[in-house]
Amino acid sequence: MKKYLITTIIFLTLLSCDNKVIADFEITNNTGFKIDSLKVEPMVILNGDYISLNKNETKLYKADMTGIVKTDGSYRLTYHQKGKTKIEDFGYYTNGYPTEKLTMIVVEVDTLKFNAEFENY
Repeated sequence: MKKYLITTIIFLTLLSCDNKVIADFEITNNTGFKIDSLKVEPMVILNGDYISLNKNETKLYKADMTGIVKTDGSYRLTYHQKGKTKIEDFGYYTNGYPTEKLTMIVVEVDTLKFNAEFENY
């Protein structure tokens, strides 16, 4: 019995170490221009994966939040368009986990639109 208990504890410990935390974003470019070097990350992360969006293109972007401190914060969207860098802080995560199932971002010429889809509990 003791052997099964120890095996179960070790198994659960190893299983919990692989808990990936991913924030999903659906990003649409409605500017009429190409957007370059776009990334969305929690504000505590300085590096991330960059994507480019052609005009009228939509992509799914996944931000890995696994290694961040378990605290509250917001996201930062950065991108380059027509030689200028744009930065916008938005949204909210709590205890290092996203509060939304999916965040939809529409980039317009002079506006960013955000819409969130939540889980049904």
